[in-house]
Amino acid sequence: MRGRQYSSDGLLPERDLQELSDLLALRVYQRLGHRAYMLSRQDVAELIGPYTDDLAREDQHTLPWLVWDLLQEGMEVEFQVR
Repeated sequence: MRGRQYSSDGLLPERDLQELSDLLALRVYQRLGHRAYMLSRQDVAELIGPYTDDLAREDQHTLPWLVWDLLQEGMEVEFQVR
């Protein structure tokens, strides 16, 4: 991430949240490959939980949705190209 930005409510700025979700989605895909596409949102939350447990609760709830959505978009792109 490009330096820290702080907010008064303890939440990550949107840009940082997007960057973190991108990195987490890439990491999940690197570990699981195509199997990552079959994960539920709950599965994603459990996988990334240890990496997000120091964030504000709202960010902890938002990140699994963002990561899951990125994985779903990746699946759509990958299988449309083939």
